[in-house]
Amino acid sequence: MDVHDIAPEDALASLRSAHRARAAAGRPNPLPAWYPAAAAGLFGAGFAGIGLSVLLPERFWLAAALLQLLAALLLVGHVVVSHRVEHRPGIVPALSYPGAVLQLLPLTAAGALALPFGLPGFLLTLGLTGGLTHFLLLRRKRAAGAGAE
Repeated sequence: MDVHDIAPEDALASLRSAHRARAAAGRPNPLPAWYPAAAAGLFGAGFAGIGLSVLLPERFWLAAALLQLLAALLLVGHVVVSHRVEHRPGIVPALSYPGAVLQLLPLTAAGALALPFGLPGFLLTLGLTGGLTHFLLLRRKRAAGAGAE
């Protein structure tokens, strides 16, 4: 068995590097200032656009199709932006019990309005309330991350 001699200064340098890496990993990485509004706007506009396209009369099928395409692009944009921003260390931690339940409120409101107004009521409500909830949650997360620095 070979024994490797490590100089004390090399060992100390390694320990310092490990300490700096651990400290950097523990620091919160705040959300960019533009992100809450952009993510919420893309989410809300995407679902509202799909809801509005359903309300258009059949004779405006081309306008409805273009609105659905635009809405789909907005929702894809939301997913891409969210993935790029939130999949970094220290961005959005898992929610506890009250926070997780609050995220179900837009879906509950949309489901309630789906009964009297059908699919358009569901999609419009989901877009508006989901976008607003998304904005408030991300703004609060950003403020909490900025205060931790």
